[in-house]
Amino acid sequence: MKIAVLSDVHGNLPALDAVLEDIFRWGPDEVILNGDLVSRGPYSLDCLHRLRAALPGIRLLAGNHEEYVVEAQREVPEPDTPQYELTRFARFAADQLGEAELARLGGWADHLDLTDLEGGSGVHVTHGSRLGNRAGISASVPDEELPARLGDRRDLFIASHTHKPLLRRFRDTLIVNVGSVGTPMDGDPRASYGQLTFRDGRWSAEIRRLAYDRMRTERDYFDSGFMAAGGRFAEIILAEFREARVLAGPWMRRYHRAVIDGELTLDEAVGRHLEEQAVQGKGLL
Repeated sequence: MKIAVLSDVHGNLPALDAVLEDIFRWGPDEVILNGDLVSRGPYSLDCLHRLRAALPGIRLLAGNHEEYVVEAQREVPEPDTPQYELTRFARFAADQLGEAELARLGGWADHLDLTDLEGGSGVHVTHGSRLGNRAGISASVPDEELPARLGDRRDLFIASHTHKPLLRRFRDTLIVNVGSVGTPMDGDPRASYGQLTFRDGRWSAEIRRLAYDRMRTERDYFDSGFMAAGGRFAEIILAEFREARVLAGPWMRRYHRAVIDGELTLDEAVGRHLEEQAVQGKGLL
């Protein structure tokens, strides 16, 4: 049996097309989207349409960004507030999707349990972990924290969310983080997805990395209106795409509270963060 799992597309259509082409060549029995198809990128609706047209039988799971765009449309903060500015990029995706698609997204499951596979093998697929769609599994998670994140034992546990591919064994479970199609953050800008194979009573995994037209995607950030509609925080999102590394998380930990409390403007906080990263020799922009 062969299963392909992709996640964290984030509206990056050229990257999605490259992954779909590779999936068709491989010919899996099942294809699963493990969340975060939408938001944080140029063309959320186009990616949704492309995925449905190419793979009508795909299993669709929600990630934290499906949840986020639904909330962004339902609860819009007061204009001219930090909360409003920080959610502009999510409302851009929500506006692209429209009410009907948002309603469908709201009905996507957040996990998939496959327990009736050949050989009695059990597989669990979820965007983050059993602790929630923002509680990912990375190389830095210590072994003692894994039982709570994995839950009931399965032969194969497939996760995403961190944008960093991972193959890890814990006791008798193979843990696979399939990485990100649209915005990898492990220093490798190529699109990433997972190929899982069950053979001779055992699961094996391969992380596929694929080059694609990143110059086109960068143009898409501007041509789609994302950069204009997403506000100043969109600059950090674009920098993450360019550098293939995490920038929003450190910004949130250092500056988010200060912006919400009015100690800094969003412009000041984003500018400082990008300057600090440039001083460290990272060459963001």
